[in-house]
Parts: sequence; C-alpha cells; structure tokens
Amino acid sequence: MKFNRTALLNLSLLFCSLVPFVALQSKEASAVTLQNGTATFSQQIFGGPYTPDHAVDGNFGDPNGWSVGTSATFGGASSQTAVWETATDVAAGQLDFTMHFLHSNPGHLLGRFRFSVTTDDRNTFADGLDVGGDVAANWIELTNPIVSGPAGMTFNTLADNSILAGGTTAATGVYNVSYSTTIDNITGIRLEAIEHPSLPAGDGPGLHIDNGNFVLTEMTLDSTPMPPVTSTPEPSTLLGLGTLALASGTLLRRRRKV
Repeated sequence: MKFNRTALLNLSLLFCSLVPFVALQSKEASAVTLQNGTATFSQQIFGGPYTPDHAVDGNFGDPNGWSVGTSATFGGASSQTAVWETATDVAAGQLDFTMHFLHSNPGHLLGRFRFSVTTDDRNTFADGLDVGGDVAANWIELTNPIVSGPAGMTFNTLADNSILAGGTTAATGVYNVSYSTTIDNITGIRLEAIEHPSLPAGDGPGLHIDNGNFVLTEMTLDSTPMPPVTSTPEPSTLLGLGTLALASGTLLRRRRKV
C-alpha cells in the first residue's frame, strides 16, 4: 500500500498527537534518599542506640534501626516522633513507604503510626539529635493510605489519619504503605509512633507482647512523580485524525486515476 506526501503528513500529525499519551505512561518510581534523622526519643540500650539514621542506612541486619521502648527499663517512652530530610525535593505523585521489622526477638512491629510531609526549608527542622531532637515543622498529614503487611495482620485507618495494626502479630515482617499526594517540593518526612489502648502494655506504640516495643529495622521511600498535565486528544478526535489521513491518501489516488 502506497501513501502520497499529504497522507504521510496527516499520519505524522496523528503520531504527534499521541506523544503526550506515551510520555504520560513513562513515569517510573525512583528511590528517595532520607537523611539527618531526628527523634524525640530513641532507645539507647540492649543493642542500641536504635536511631532514626540507623533506620535509613541500608543495613537490614540486627540489631539495627529505630526503636522506642515503653517500660522504664527502655526509657519509659510511649508516643514518639522521628523525622528525616529528603536529600532532594520530592514531586507530587505517589509515595511508597516500605517498613522492615526484622528484629531477632519476635513481635517487635509497629502498632500505630502516621506519616506526614513538609515543604519547609531543611534548615528549619531535623537537627540530627536522637533524643529531644527538633521535629517541629509545618507538617501535612498524608491521607487515604493503601496498606499491606504480613499474613494474618490487619490495618485500619483511623479518623486522625493514623494506621492501627491488628490481627495476629507476625514474628517479623514488612509493611507497605502507599499514598497519592498533590503536595509538591517535599523536603521532609515525619513518622509518628502513637500509643493506643488496644496495643500491648496498654498503649504501645509497638506490638511486642511484653512491653509494647517496636524496632523499625529499615525504611525506604520510593516516589513516582505525577504525570504532567498535557492536552491529550479525546479518542474520538484521534479516530477522526486517522480516518482523515487515510481518506486524504485515498482521495488523491483516485484523482490521479481520472
């Protein structure tokens, strides 16, 4: 089948109209580097210190990570907060948190938690202290999470946007928590470990049966940017362009035969 120059031009126009659609599909997730971990409290004994920086250092061994102990032996902490700076600004889109709980003592998973983000200047928060650190910023709570975890565990989103774990506590495991956000130029991440009366030891915030402790061995964050706003033709328009291109070639061929 041969096409004349006009028909080829029309087909080229059709291809160009599809380019924004192709580009829209090409976005991929990329790892976000978290740095300068800071916490209101970090467990310092029994294999510690367990600090926020240890939870993002790429080490999946044990002992390692960020831990909060509720009993007096571990420091008497309950609800506590850790924050990290993002090494580069994170664009609006999908945020995928992967939380690894790999402590050798079974059941040290997180019972209730909440994620937030900020766009504040990095110089105004996260001073690197593991206890009594500066976690104050204009935090925006992330909403409508999609959560999965070890078999037998359940996850419910509460009215305050926190996530409460339940069901049968796994010995070790991984939580996957995803959010879609329109917030752009994210400079920091906040993780709140929050007590709840349904958790062990009467408050938690961890799931260990004896004392409500948890050990977040490692946490990673991947970001998939929101596709750019483009003017993609409606399907009916694309169909019309294709029909026009083919019709142009057919009409001109017929004229040449006259």
